[in-house]
Amino acid sequence: MADVPEKQLLSEVEMLLKKRFDTEKPRGTYRIPSSARAPKSSERVNQLTLPDDQRPTMPLTKSKYLVKENPHLVQWERETRKFLRKLSPEWENRISAVMVYEWATGIRVADLMSEGGSARSELGAINKILRFYFGKPYMTYIAGRKVPLAFRVRKGYYIRRHRPMTLTLWAEYHEGTLNP
Repeated sequence: MADVPEKQLLSEVEMLLKKRFDTEKPRGTYRIPSSARAPKSSERVNQLTLPDDQRPTMPLTKSKYLVKENPHLVQWERETRKFLRKLSPEWENRISAVMVYEWATGIRVADLMSEGGSARSELGAINKILRFYFGKPYMTYIAGRKVPLAFRVRKGYYIRRHRPMTLTLWAEYHEGTLNP
C-alpha cells in the first residue's frame, strides 16, 4: 500500500502557492496527551492547510483596530516620516509643519495664501502628527523668522525606531514593511 501514490485533491494553483510558503520559521507545538484516537479528517483539508508549527502570525482582530481612519492623516503621516528620515541624526533639528508641507508639495505656504488658497487642514494634520512624535511645540526663531509651532528633534533620533500614530501605518510597522 505504501507504493500507491496519494490522490491529489488540490488544484495546480493551490499546490504552487503552498510550495512558495516560507517554511523556515519553526514554531513549538502544543499538544495535550490523550489515549483517544484521532477524529477522522478530510484529506483535501489536510493537504490544503499548513501544519500548526508553520502557520504565520495571527491577523489583527481586536475591535480597537477596526476603525476607519482619515486617509489624509495617514498619507500626511507617511510624508512626515519621509521628511524625518531625511534629517541627520548627528545634530538636533527644529522643524515645523510648514517645512514638511513645503518640502512634500513644493508649494510655499506664503505664496498659497497670497493667491487666496489655504493649507489649514494639511498643516493641522501635520501638526497633530508632529505633536504625537515630539510632544509640546514651542515658539522659536529659525533663520531669523518667527516660527510659532516648532518641534525639537533630538540628536540621534531615527524615525524607523518610533511607532506610527495611525493604525494603518502601525500594521505595516508591526510587520516590518513600513518605509520609512
